[in-house]
Amino acid sequence: MLDMPKVVPEYREEAKTRIIKKSVKFFSEKGYHQTKMSEIADSLGVSKAALYQYFESKEELFIQVMQYYIESVHGELILFLKTKHPKEIMDDEFFDIMFDIKSKDNHLLMDALFPPLDFNLAISEIIKSNPSMKNEMTKYYKEATNLLSDYFNDYKKRGIIKKDIDTASLSMGIMSLQDGLMTAVLMGVEIKEIRKTWKEITKMMLTNSLVSPNL
Repeated sequence: MLDMPKVVPEYREEAKTRIIKKSVKFFSEKGYHQTKMSEIADSLGVSKAALYQYFESKEELFIQVMQYYIESVHGELILFLKTKHPKEIMDDEFFDIMFDIKSKDNHLLMDALFPPLDFNLAISEIIKSNPSMKNEMTKYYKEATNLLSDYFNDYKKRGIIKKDIDTASLSMGIMSLQDGLMTAVLMGVEIKEIRKTWKEITKMMLTNSLVSPNL
């Protein structure tokens, strides 16, 4: 049971995080429109009114769920790019970050029971009717693409990426590959096939982009 009185800010943030982590189960399994705040409240052992002490609406809760998830994945992406060579983009570690296949700590929202691949359906539902949600997703997409582009530009300066490579296009290509393969998973393609395809296509990209690929 989640005790949720109006108390100190530190507790309030902790309680909000617990609500967010719990509610992802419902958004993943049922989608945005079919999820009820009363169901989330029941799963936490509190009243629906208690949830509204922390979130003004289901929409606000879902937006914060999405933001929390994006920030978690975004952080892992930054850490990878700080320490890894471009050729490692084709490896399992980067694939797992981009698709959030495995949880590396207790702060990630998704785990083996409620994979983020299903969560994308809920996101798709709300961005069609919510301009602010669409803007948030566009912002994240651009930030992730710019991160990759800056990363590749750095390696171009080091003489590892070919000088004639358009790093913005390379970055967009990787992001587009992720989008396409995510759709394939949602349509029932097995993850092992998705992983294999990721490896083969990124290998082709990197072979063309690296001065000395040796992949």
